[in-house]
Amino acid sequence: MSEKILLVTSNISGILDATDAASLLARLVRSSDPALAADRIVQLPLVDGGAGTIDFLVTHSLGSFLEVEAHNARGEDAVVPLGFAGEDGKLAVIEMARAAGVPTLGTAGTTAGIGELIQDALDEGAFSIVLGHEEALARDAGLGAAQALGVCFFDVSGNPLDLAKPSVSLEAIARIDASNRSFSLLSSRIFIARSRSVAAVPDSSELNRLREIVQRDLGVRPPMVPQSASAIEFGLTALLGAEVRDGVSLILEASGISEAVRRKEFSYAIFFIEQENEGQALTEFLELCRECIPQRAMLSTSFPSE
Repeated sequence: MSEKILLVTSNISGILDATDAASLLARLVRSSDPALAADRIVQLPLVDGGAGTIDFLVTHSLGSFLEVEAHNARGEDAVVPLGFAGEDGKLAVIEMARAAGVPTLGTAGTTAGIGELIQDALDEGAFSIVLGHEEALARDAGLGAAQALGVCFFDVSGNPLDLAKPSVSLEAIARIDASNRSFSLLSSRIFIARSRSVAAVPDSSELNRLREIVQRDLGVRPPMVPQSASAIEFGLTALLGAEVRDGVSLILEASGISEAVRRKEFSYAIFFIEQENEGQALTEFLELCRECIPQRAMLSTSFPSE
């Protein structure tokens, strides 16, 4: 048979993450049939913007990695991986926690490194950028990232603020100037792949004040996107034009696997998933697999038998 075998795995709490589970399942399948060609097995760990996102999208598409320097959440220099999916490298992949991760939710810091990575991706010719979003990230509302891409912030006296320094308080911002935003942003698309682990929190009075400043100074109404503890969605959507998407849905789209299922490239699928109720995107994908893949097996007590 020339058709492929699809292996779909999720995190198995306290035992395996989705990527390790996919690798283990692939080894078991190959051991059961030594004559099975490696290119007939397609692994789909259900990464959703959290750890493993960059590795999956880049390796699945035979892309490439680039190690670049960027600020971390403490404002220190760090070396961070930047991924490019596919041979043309038009889709860049960034795990934001690699540049702006902090120990606990709500910790102050800077997201400047995320903006630096975005600019590096644009400089390398990327057209679309996927930002994996998993908390905890530095809580500067994504304004450090916006500054790294040319947005300027000023205090009440008109003095410029350097949001690459974690010590700068958002309360000091009195005016915003986006006229020097990176020109390359105009021809790019930025997507935030929001992990299922990211919980929305109520807007703070400080965030509402910043929303009013953006509307006053830039003449645009910031999207009312549910904010996480870091509120990184605020700066990325209001100042950089990013779009927040469900992580699973976005990763499935970026990988091209859903389209491959629709083209009926797979003759068999094995699912090793801890819970079926993982969100609408996964439910829709499973229904697609049931319609388009003739033979399936479920390795999960949470699913009805196939």
